[in-house]
Amino acid sequence: MSRSRGGREQRLVSRCPVEFARPSGPVFAETEDLSTRGMFVRTDAMLPVGEVTTVYLTLPNGSRSKFTARVAHILMPAAARALGRHVGVGFEFIGAGAAFDQLHNHLHSIRGEETNPGLSSASLALIAEPSEPLRARLARCMERAGFEVRTYESAAEALAASAGWKPDVVIAALEMDGMSGIDLAYAMADHAQMSAVPLVLTTDGASDLIRLEAFRAGVRDVIPRPFLDEELVIRVHRVTAVSNASIGLRGSLVDVALGTLLSLFEFERKSGVLLLINGPDVARLFVQDGRICKIEGGGSGVGRERIMRVLDWTAGQFEFSAGPMQILDEIGASTTNILLQHAQRRDEARA
Repeated sequence: MSRSRGGREQRLVSRCPVEFARPSGPVFAETEDLSTRGMFVRTDAMLPVGEVTTVYLTLPNGSRSKFTARVAHILMPAAARALGRHVGVGFEFIGAGAAFDQLHNHLHSIRGEETNPGLSSASLALIAEPSEPLRARLARCMERAGFEVRTYESAAEALAASAGWKPDVVIAALEMDGMSGIDLAYAMADHAQMSAVPLVLTTDGASDLIRLEAFRAGVRDVIPRPFLDEELVIRVHRVTAVSNASIGLRGSLVDVALGTLLSLFEFERKSGVLLLINGPDVARLFVQDGRICKIEGGGSGVGRERIMRVLDWTAGQFEFSAGPMQILDEIGASTTNILLQHAQRRDEARA
């Protein structure tokens, strides 16, 4: 198993059912990450630090393993918010046995999905975050992903420091005193050296209108807190990959229907991100080899239902940034199949 800096074993993101005992009764929860040394469990059912208990872990293959574990740390709501993480309990395993062999095999099978996958081709990351614990966490996360990192407490300090060097990506908090993340986006757009640098904002829960304002200001992505290190790295990789490409198409949905655009992408096997802005609504479609693999925004619902809703948009603006995509297919249908389903629904509604 790989180890991060300082000799600490790298934890791997893995969702597994877990059960442990409290004086009030058993607790059923889910792991956030795992290593052969311990696990972090998302739960608000706390145990005191240092307490030893029995933990039952169910792996994806259905095997249920029994561990003796000690509570190494807890994350209460205030601390979790400061770190941008989930509330929960960190357990440290005690002893060894067959259960550890099963766990080791599981971790080995997901080795390619670890928190620091080294996906990014960028090398310099600038971080502007007023919270010192979260700033330190962001720095560790990006360093493990292969970035050289420079951190600042405010957006103004980060922008001033960029006069001497050009980062490949900027990660900043949306909510900051003085200059907010959106203010930073506008300032970067007017900055000769920073205008083309992708900006990623993190937020405690911005409204759709705030997110829309952020995208209109040129922000490449908005990541809600809490988030996982793996999620941050993958999403930063996406924006840096797109930033190394060019804007392929830009225009109005009045002039070019969304279905026509998607058919063109499928025919030419295009890859990239399609940004759609329709009044207060924003959606982003991730296209890989002409196939829609993921949608963000576009209202409620999941996956294909959101796409069906977005296909009803007949007005608004679109912008397609061509670039390589390496994402899992969350939709499970070809573009042609989706367009046919949408046409069928439209005809049934008219009838």
